[in-house]
Amino acid sequence: MTKPGLRTVVTGGSGALGAAIVSAALARGDKVVNLDQVKSDSAPWIAVDFADPVSVAQAVDKATDILGGIDVLIHSGGVFRANGFLTMSDVEFSEVLDINLLGGFRIAQKVASQMVSGGGRILLMSSIHAKYGVRGRLAYGASKAGIEAMTRVMATELSEYGIRVNALAPGAVSAGMVPSDATLISDWVSVTPAKRKVTPAEVAGMAMLLTCDDASFVSGQVISQDGGASISHIF
Repeated sequence: MTKPGLRTVVTGGSGALGAAIVSAALARGDKVVNLDQVKSDSAPWIAVDFADPVSVAQAVDKATDILGGIDVLIHSGGVFRANGFLTMSDVEFSEVLDINLLGGFRIAQKVASQMVSGGGRILLMSSIHAKYGVRGRLAYGASKAGIEAMTRVMATELSEYGIRVNALAPGAVSAGMVPSDATLISDWVSVTPAKRKVTPAEVAGMAMLLTCDDASFVSGQVISQDGGASISHIF
């Protein structure tokens, strides 16, 4: 269990998955701020561009002012681009890495600097695409693999400050980012032993577990939430 009143920053809280995380954090009793490009009324909202270091720094400063500090960061913001390896441009590849990987670095570093005096919990959102070579997912998969590597190093370096860092890697989510090219959508249900996609509410529930007091000795881990897809060996 976790005592109510955690000061929580959720990124990407205006999308389907982020909104479920915001809702779960509010139900837990957290004080929540949403950092996103798109406005939402479910919690105090601050505009942010994860590709812009100044925008990220200013957004975190505003969130700190609103909350009076930050205890929890759940970073679910990012972009999805479906591009083939041979046709992807340098600009397209760089855009995804800049927002997803460097954006994750920017927000986590800025928030962690606010946590060093009192500890905290950081949860970064990865994906099953970090583990498997799914067609059309080159940049997205690379960005999420980088998030997982970053999680382990962050956990090692930040442990002395009482900051736990983990990553959550869902399989296909029943609502959320949608590929622009429908021909690249994999039949995730058929390759998932559970024979369904994970729901935003389930991902939000796992995010709450990984940032609660019961997970106080869990750090540097990448938790798969994919219905067994990552162990099925049928990709």
